[in-house]
Amino acid sequence: MTQTGRMWSFMLQAKKIPVSELENFKGIVAEDVVSQSRALILPRGSNLSWLSSSAIQSLSTRLTLEGVEYVSVYLDDVDLSVEPLESANEPKLPVKQINNTLVHQTIRQIGDLYNRIASGEVAHDMYEPLFTTGRILAQEVISSEVITLSLAKVKEKDEYTFVHSLNVALLSGFLARKLYGNDKSLIEDVVIGGLLHDVGKAKIPLEILNKPGPLTDEEYAIMKEHPVLGLEILKEAAINDETILSVTLYHHERMDGKGYPRQLRGGFIPFVARIAAVADVFDAVTTSRVYRTAESLYFAVSLIIKETNKHFDPKVARELVSALGLYPPGTVVELSDDSTAVVISSNLGDLLRPVVLVLYDAEGILITQSRPIDLKETPNLYIKRVVGNYSK
Repeated sequence: MTQTGRMWSFMLQAKKIPVSELENFKGIVAEDVVSQSRALILPRGSNLSWLSSSAIQSLSTRLTLEGVEYVSVYLDDVDLSVEPLESANEPKLPVKQINNTLVHQTIRQIGDLYNRIASGEVAHDMYEPLFTTGRILAQEVISSEVITLSLAKVKEKDEYTFVHSLNVALLSGFLARKLYGNDKSLIEDVVIGGLLHDVGKAKIPLEILNKPGPLTDEEYAIMKEHPVLGLEILKEAAINDETILSVTLYHHERMDGKGYPRQLRGGFIPFVARIAAVADVFDAVTTSRVYRTAESLYFAVSLIIKETNKHFDPKVARELVSALGLYPPGTVVELSDDSTAVVISSNLGDLLRPVVLVLYDAEGILITQSRPIDLKETPNLYIKRVVGNYSK
C-alpha cells in the first residue's frame, strides 16, 4: 500500500515479540492478548513502558502458562507524525488556556518561594502574594466549563516543578468544582494546595530532582520524603489550612494503600488529596522531561482508567475522563471501514463516539478534502482501535 507525504508507516509495522524477550521492548500493544479460555490478559493500547521489570516478568510468566508465544507491539521508535491539518480542523483540546501574564507571574512566585526555602529561609512574606494569585486562578477555574491549564512549555529542566505545580493547581481546581460544585472557598484552597503540593522538593537535592534518568533506590527514598518535608515547611510558615496541608502531605497516597508517606487506603485518604493525585499523575505523564517525551492524552486517560480503584479514586477519575473523553482530541484511530482518522473533539454525551476527521481512506490514500464526522450521528461507523497520536 503506497501513500503520499508523511505516511502512517507504523500502522503496518507492529512487530511480533516473543514472550521470552518482552522485557527488552518498550512500546504499545497492537492487539488484544487473550488466554486459552478467551479471557483478556493484556488489552491493545497498553503501554509496556509503564510496567516495571518485575511486572513484565510476571506478565511473561502468565503468558507462557497460557500458551501465548508472541505479543504484537508497536515499538517506541515508530513515526507517529502526519501531514498538518487545516487550522479549522485541528484537534481542539477541551481546555482553556489562561493569560500568559498570569502564568509567568505564578511560575515566578513559585520559583522564588522554592529558592528562598532551599537557601534555608522560612519566607513568611512569600505566601500571601501566592495565595492571592491562587484565588485569581481559582476564579479562572470557576468561570470555565472546560479544564483550565497553562499549556506552558517547560524551557529549562529547573522549571518543570513550577509549571507542573501550576497545572496541578488548575486541574485540581477543575475537578474540585465538578465534584463539590461552586464552593469558592474550597476551590481556592484546593488550587492553593496544588500550587504548594510539591513545596517539599525545595529541600530535595537538585541532582536528584533534575537527574536525566531513573532514580536509584536510595535516590527514590530521598525523593519520597518531599510530602513530609512540605508539611514541615508549611507548618513552620504558620500555614494551617487543612485542605492545603492534606493536598501537600497525601497527594502520593494510593487507593490500594501502596502509596506514601503514610500508606493510607481508600476513604482514609482525604478526598482533596485524591483529587490532587489524579491531577498530579495526569500532568506528569503528559509533560516532556529531560529523560522522556510526553505521552499523548489518550494514553494518559488510559492510565487513569487502568489505575482506577488501585491508585485513583473512581469518582475523581470519572470526572477527568468525562471532561476529556475516552478518545481525547489528537488521538489517531482506525475506523470500522478501515479508514484512518484523527479525533478533533469529544462528545460528552457519548464518550465512545467523538467527532473525527478522516486522514486516509481504507486503501491508505491521503484525503485532501475531508469534513468532520460526528460518530454519534453515524451509527454504522465506529472506532476499531487506536493507532497513534496526531502531531504536527
